[in-house]
Amino acid sequence: MKTINIPLHINDSKFTSSIDVFLKENPSIENKPLPTVIICPGGGYDFIASRESEPVALAFMSQGFQAIVLNYTVMQDGFKENFLHHNLLQVAKIFEIIHQNSKDWQIDLNNIFVLGFSAGGHLAASYSSSWSDFKDQNKQVNYKPKGTILCYPVTNFELGWPKNRNQFDFPISDTKEYDAIDKINSSTTDTFIWHTADDATVPVINTLKYCEGLSKCQIGFEAHIYESGRHGLSLATRASAKLLDSDNIVPNVAKWFPTCIDWINRRLT
Repeated sequence: MKTINIPLHINDSKFTSSIDVFLKENPSIENKPLPTVIICPGGGYDFIASRESEPVALAFMSQGFQAIVLNYTVMQDGFKENFLHHNLLQVAKIFEIIHQNSKDWQIDLNNIFVLGFSAGGHLAASYSSSWSDFKDQNKQVNYKPKGTILCYPVTNFELGWPKNRNQFDFPISDTKEYDAIDKINSSTTDTFIWHTADDATVPVINTLKYCEGLSKCQIGFEAHIYESGRHGLSLATRASAKLLDSDNIVPNVAKWFPTCIDWINRRLT
């Protein structure tokens, strides 16, 4: 396995971001390219959650995937301006970088998935419906994910997160502009989504309303609502738990990962 950190440069933007590329040696005799997952960790748009970064990348690698973690712009980077739209550009940029390096990185361009946790789930869900805005940017690149995976996502800023607008260091004049539910359309990608029913940070209504939107637009989806579990469980296993923090190890919720792998495998071409 090898890892590569690549800064993302988008036009003349001052917003900083980078990707960590996790690559495994392809064990296939035929040397076939591997499916890939782009991971958008959570952190409330304030920081990048480490427990939803490398542990998740390694889990996917163990299942035969290449993995890319997006360290998108967050408030801890020191910016006082709204960077939310720019983060979508960062996701699109990853598809361009993958296209340029697919042979060296042994990546299957037809099987690229986007995954997001919490606020990163908001980013992933938003991209899932807006990828077509980038399709003429570079006509050689397919900006559409094969599917989207959302883990306890924020889908609307009026559904319990943030608790108040002071969460953000920058002004937001209209929260509707960032309503991932309202943006669902016929081009939105198939979605795997999960949440815990008693999530006290990002209420489960975010997932329920998003599923309703997917259903109305006849977008294929699979949803799992687990009875109990704190926010930010990540893999819900020892691999992603904080040291000696048993509250982050929930075997029943940890079933989301193998179930998700099964969902992905049914879509691989």
